[in-house]
Amino acid sequence: MISTEPTAGRGALQSWSSIDWPAVERSVRRLQERIFRASQNGEPAKVKNLQKLLVRSSSAKLLAIRKATQINRGKRTPGIDGVVCHVPPRRLAMFRKGLSLKGYRPKPVRRVYIPKGDGPKTGGERPLGIPTMLDRVMQALVKLALEPEWEPRFEANSYGFRPGRCTMDAIEALHRTLSKPGSSQWVLDADIAKCFDRIDHAALLARLPVFTTTIRRWLKAGVVELGALDPTTMGTPQGGIISPLLANIALDGMERLFGAERADGRQVTPCLRRGSNRGINLVRYADDFVVTAPSREVLEGYVIPRLAEFLAGRGLELSQAKTRIVHIDDGFDFLGFNLRHFPNGKLLVRPQKEKVALHRRRLSAFFRTNRQMPTAEVIKQLSPVIRGWCNYYRYAVAKRTFANLDHHVWRVTYKWAKRRHPRKNRRWVVNRYYGIDQGRGWDLWDGRNRLPRHNETRVSRFVKVRGKVSPFDPSLRGYWEDRRTRRLVREASHFHRVHLLQRQAGRCAACKAVFDSDLEQGGNTNIVVRRDPATGDITRALVHRWCRPGRSPRSTSYALADA
Repeated sequence: MISTEPTAGRGALQSWSSIDWPAVERSVRRLQERIFRASQNGEPAKVKNLQKLLVRSSSAKLLAIRKATQINRGKRTPGIDGVVCHVPPRRLAMFRKGLSLKGYRPKPVRRVYIPKGDGPKTGGERPLGIPTMLDRVMQALVKLALEPEWEPRFEANSYGFRPGRCTMDAIEALHRTLSKPGSSQWVLDADIAKCFDRIDHAALLARLPVFTTTIRRWLKAGVVELGALDPTTMGTPQGGIISPLLANIALDGMERLFGAERADGRQVTPCLRRGSNRGINLVRYADDFVVTAPSREVLEGYVIPRLAEFLAGRGLELSQAKTRIVHIDDGFDFLGFNLRHFPNGKLLVRPQKEKVALHRRRLSAFFRTNRQMPTAEVIKQLSPVIRGWCNYYRYAVAKRTFANLDHHVWRVTYKWAKRRHPRKNRRWVVNRYYGIDQGRGWDLWDGRNRLPRHNETRVSRFVKVRGKVSPFDPSLRGYWEDRRTRRLVREASHFHRVHLLQRQAGRCAACKAVFDSDLEQGGNTNIVVRRDPATGDITRALVHRWCRPGRSPRSTSYALADA
């Protein structure tokens, strides 16, 4: 077992599998809490020293490597050097190199394009900048040091790319504001044009008293596209681990424009604000935001000019194509949801029509392009898609939408099954693919498993995060642990996962590290089965996908601990 103190030497680490991840997390957590307390006490010099101590600690370096090479969704996407650290020996070699910021110079990012999606506000392609694996690890390391300082400083209604916050927090904040009697009924649905690509470097760096040289090098590293190197004079490339944090730092202050906070940091509700700010409320998720106001005139004559001036100081501007003013009676779309005030006096949050239609098209296209795929493989591939979509919309008024989608799934699955056996009668097809005679109902069935229904997902009310509370506040450990556990259990894809999560207290049975509710619950967890050689008893355990026995060369050497 290695020492996980910040001063631990690199030579003590013998193998990646010997790392005590709970001890690593505790060591990093203690330093982050010290940074938080120093920031709250108004000690900038101490904050800076602790941040430098953290990036030099062995525990933080190990955790940064783990986040960049195992947890991050782009862990298998290489940068311009073509290097990925997908096996433990490479991660170990990276750690032994030292990962020092002194003399560190990042390489240019690799430019790739991904589709933005379908819908009235999307279309086209989104440029991504893919850093090298070493640069991603260094960014994750610096992010560990910056987040404890900035999280308590961010505004209460900023929810994008922040730990412990999600899209539903933003939707619930809007629902609370707009559903109150006498609340503002006019809405500015706005978007910042090419936010990540146009952020002014000087304005951003002026807000960062620490790691300025390293962050400037990341921003100025350049972009390689079609073999040519282009310099970067503005923006922070999408695809970098630290880019969302830098964007939030640049945009912090939008809500304060309209009197959202007192001088001591306490929140002021829209109805208690004075002067022109009365009744104005702003909710932001990354570069998308919504502003509510008492009238259209207030939005046009006061809100938009102030926002334009704020953004101009950061090299940004509002997107003319994606910015509009509507009345709440007409409704508006935000983050995939539709919010609308109905004549019966209720404000309903429902899945956006375009997102529902897109989901239907994707289901139909799947069966159209996989006509000969075995039933078991169809169920295996579609089950996480259906459960993931439903988990996202489970907090909206979606019961009728789920039922309609289930009818659509039945239609396309029956058409798919009938096409495979044109000479068989209807009853034979139904029994073969649905198991009606076995009492299986009308769900696609392979003899062992069935395709889940949309309406199996229970629609419930989301519990919004409290104000400006920080996940790095040591006095709120219980609060954040409870929220994380409840979310993991709530969004678990199967009742087996719910039981195992509760039994294991939200930790991996192999490495004992906590499951991250934002990244790991879903495709990054596996249920493993083992048999006790002495008694023959079979037990189940929930582990990270990379901790599954036989997944990697090192994973065959350990036995799962009892949960």
